Amino acid sequence: MQRVLVISSDCHAGALPATYNEYMPRAFHDAANAWWLAYAREMYSRAGTFFDQEAVKTYSEQAGEGGARMQAFSDPTLKLNDADILGMLGDASSPFAPRRGEFDATVRMQELDADGIAGEVIFPQMAPFGAGLMQYRYPVTPEQSFAGCQAYNRWLADFCSANPARQAGVALIDVEDIEASVREIRSARAMGLWGGVLLPSSTGRHPFYHHPRYEPIWAVCEELDMPVQSHSGWSPDYGDLPSATAMFISEVDMWAQRPFTAMLWAGVFERYPNIKYMLTETGVGWVVEKLRVLEFKAASPMFKHFNRGLNMTPSGYFARNCWLGASFMPEHEGRFRHQIGVDRLMWGSDYPHLEGTWPNTMKALNETFALYPEQEIRDILGLNAAKAYGFDVAALAPLAERIGPTLSAIRGH
Repeated sequence: MQRVLVISSDCHAGALPATYNEYMPRAFHDAANAWWLAYAREMYSRAGTFFDQEAVKTYSEQAGEGGARMQAFSDPTLKLNDADILGMLGDASSPFAPRRGEFDATVRMQELDADGIAGEVIFPQMAPFGAGLMQYRYPVTPEQSFAGCQAYNRWLADFCSANPARQAGVALIDVEDIEASVREIRSARAMGLWGGVLLPSSTGRHPFYHHPRYEPIWAVCEELDMPVQSHSGWSPDYGDLPSATAMFISEVDMWAQRPFTAMLWAGVFERYPNIKYMLTETGVGWVVEKLRVLEFKAASPMFKHFNRGLNMTPSGYFARNCWLGASFMPEHEGRFRHQIGVDRLMWGSDYPHLEGTWPNTMKALNETFALYPEQEIRDILGLNAAKAYGFDVAALAPLAERIGPTLSAIRGH
């Protein structure tokens, strides 16, 4: 292959909020609409407080469709009643709608093609009742949470069916009813979602992931070769203080990193040697120090009992069972690649998020990969993800030859 096969290990998709009602029982519709209404009102109240508005303006100019709606959403003169907002939940042109590429497969493929991306792992953008992603402000019942997960998975399976070789969809679960979650994992895999299973960063009122109650999840994920996923995006509710958003941004990676420690000491990687665990958009460099500390504790005579039943070192388990979805990996984080293992890194664009590389992916690749050897470029940008997830390289090769970047372009020549 002359051109480089690029597989983004981190992309996002989500339907128009009203669309999810087509994928869940009618008994949940009113509650789902009320949840979306509360969520939209909160987002509207926060407009102009999260991102720097100059950055939003720049993104709007680059992104075109959808970006202008972000600016409209920040208009303080916009007065909306509940009926207005509920109507917008099904309106693709409203300020509350996702970008069209998030739910329109044709537009999405055009935008990914233009960015040189042949394959993608798809995480949720947002789902009914928060689906474990954002629940703390609006209490929902266990039944509503699970219905939201199922609705998203059914929609995503339909969405990915248009381009099954290119798209590895990640299934949502919650941790209320473990047996029901296991059945949902099996159902998601049967529907064609093969990008793995997203663990909620918070287990709510239940014990964390070192507890044996999660054993059936680890077992079914290994059996079906469904990677276990952590992805940044959740944190505790820091309130509405001026420092709250800064707190969220500073700590959001940490909450998604925590399951690794729990699964390690609980012996999950020992009992399930073929399980795959992906840490996506959680940063890169932290792994070096984390493994150093864990190795120190594992080797300390005082804490020797930590190692009972573990036949490998923390670094050994990481090197065998874990990968990093290195979203928009900057040059300074790439410097850790040999300490972590080049084969553990999978680049991601974070399409279509503001903080990601789209629609300027080539510029980002130039900044990080200009001096990398060819094989490292090919591995991190695509081949590692192909191996970890099971993308069919032969099936994607013709597409990569048509849209993929050349080595010279990646190196800025």
